[in-house]
Amino acid sequence: MKVRAITIGQTIPIFKKEDVKENGASLEENFIKFSKFNDDLIKDFENNNLEVETKRFCTQPLLNYENQLYYKKNNFETINLLHEVLSNLKNKIEKYKFDYFACCTMLPSDLKHLDKFRNLILDEFHKIIISYPNFFTSLPIAFNGSINFLALKTGARFIKKLSEPEPFNNLKFCISSNVQPNTPFFPASYHDETDNEKFSIALEMADEVVTIFSEAKSLQEAKANLRVRFLEIYDLVVKICEKSAQKYKIQFSGIDFSPAPFPDPKRSIGTAIEELGIEYFGANGSMLGAALITNAIPKHKEKVLGFSGLMQPVFEDHTIAKRLAENRFNLDSLLLYSTMCGTGLDCVPLPGDVSERELFYILLDICTLSIKLNKPLTARLMPIPGKKAGDDVNFDFEYFAPTKIIEFRRLGHPRKNNLFNRDEDTFNFHT
Repeated sequence: MKVRAITIGQTIPIFKKEDVKENGASLEENFIKFSKFNDDLIKDFENNNLEVETKRFCTQPLLNYENQLYYKKNNFETINLLHEVLSNLKNKIEKYKFDYFACCTMLPSDLKHLDKFRNLILDEFHKIIISYPNFFTSLPIAFNGSINFLALKTGARFIKKLSEPEPFNNLKFCISSNVQPNTPFFPASYHDETDNEKFSIALEMADEVVTIFSEAKSLQEAKANLRVRFLEIYDLVVKICEKSAQKYKIQFSGIDFSPAPFPDPKRSIGTAIEELGIEYFGANGSMLGAALITNAIPKHKEKVLGFSGLMQPVFEDHTIAKRLAENRFNLDSLLLYSTMCGTGLDCVPLPGDVSERELFYILLDICTLSIKLNKPLTARLMPIPGKKAGDDVNFDFEYFAPTKIIEFRRLGHPRKNNLFNRDEDTFNFHT
């Protein structure tokens, strides 16, 4: 097991000079404190044989309707202001040795104003992602049980634009639904600007699940032992974090208990599910493994937050990537498992010619699941230019395993009443 990320969240003083105080301290002073905090917390984790992989920072959304600077000015002036903010933040991130930083494009509650921001997002935000290699962002698509169709269409177009010519850029962007502030996993992470500084923890512990499932002699034993181990991990991590939280007066939000994998067979959720006695990841019966893992997570505990469910990132999981290469499952399989998992469709390689309309409907399925099941879900989709379903795909990136482009049901000529082309703005399940 490792700590995948320590993620600190704080509101940054956008459009203010560096010496302006925010909550009694300048941005520079806060980063000095955050740097010392990270050093101490990492030392405490290492003293308990826990390696920390990354240090991350998240902040408030870049676009906010209440701040009229964002839409009263033209796109050129606004994007220059945003670059000034992000450049400033990038310098702080590098100076104080953070690995990545993130914020969402806008809050779900601001989706009703998306028409004011849509051109800015579509024309400029792909340039922002390309310009800042360590920057991640997301776009919400639902609010209070309501699906925003303009957000779905915007997200679909943005994914296509970001994939060409470099599909790897989509690693840093996702569509989100029901994701709460200070979730430590990127790209969905952001900070609520009304909150004080906070931190949260993401864990990489698929290896723990593999070990327990491989040693268990029955499903009942696997479930019981995983619950016990998760509670042990919870108690240990909370104890370590609360110590640093009190010392530095930074609120500890909690732990995302998703057992994140790594592209190694012994650190794979796909391997863990197969160790239960399932024929292979993707075979009928895989849902049992997904449910067993998710049910073992101690969600009743105060400091459990975020996705806290099964993770199935195709590129990032050795066995899942391998089973896709063997044509053992398709996109519908991952949608089915999303009813049990935390992150939804994550790091999924799609054909390069996937259309905006096809992406719209895939995103619509994820959004519908998220709303009806009242759970956080995301879609991080990666169209690969020049590739079709079944083609090999391999990135030179330590967190990605080689695999193939996924199969999914393609669309034909649209019907006259096609939802993608209609003018409906939203659909609410609760009214």
